[in-house]
Amino acid sequence: MKEKNKKNTLILSITCGILAVVLVTSIFIQVRTVDESRELNIEGLREDELRTEIASYKSKYEETMAQYEDTQAKIQEYNTAINEDRETSEILDQELEQAKTLLGLTDVTGKGVVITLTDTDEALYTYTADDLLLLINELRYAGAEAISINDNRVINLTDIAMISDNLIVMNGGNTRISSPYVVKAIGDQTYLMSTLSMKNSGYIDQMEANGMKIEVEQKNNIEIKAYTGEIESNYIKEVE
Repeated sequence: MKEKNKKNTLILSITCGILAVVLVTSIFIQVRTVDESRELNIEGLREDELRTEIASYKSKYEETMAQYEDTQAKIQEYNTAINEDRETSEILDQELEQAKTLLGLTDVTGKGVVITLTDTDEALYTYTADDLLLLINELRYAGAEAISINDNRVINLTDIAMISDNLIVMNGGNTRISSPYVVKAIGDQTYLMSTLSMKNSGYIDQMEANGMKIEVEQKNNIEIKAYTGEIESNYIKEVE
């Protein structure tokens, strides 16, 4: 899209240049005509011939001014079009970047929390795919704007499944993760911590009740990488 906008801007600029050249050439011709008229023997002209010459020069002058004003108006019109085109391009670029950010297709950074889930021999259970899904849902409920597990971006289409006691897969089985599970979430730290720390029903208390190890840290410079998998839609279609 940027290449197309640059091409349109170049075409408009060339057009303005051509119009300016035509205008200058027209004025030059008129001025030259007036200069040549000075060589005429005006004193030898009869009164009616003199009036005719003056009327002719006046007509040419008015015609030249009309051409000048028309060309100026067109140049202004093209400049406006160029500016509007540039502004539209900038707006579209901003909207595209925002959409990519919301879809998880860009690297992001910000304040949030980092939760580390570690399987231990002392725990009654090991972390499962369901435990990770529950945590993801809790973070989204608390307003998390970006989430990753072991530096793999989690988006709306991300699936998490268990394939063995200590191995979990994401994104259709293309990504394998294992303990410790480091879950990063960018969002309002107060909301995130309050949701996770709710007495008895909060995620932290639920995991600790089963003797599972969980650590939660608040950090101000969390970096979450962009989603690198393919986004496919097999069933939805655009309404025509």
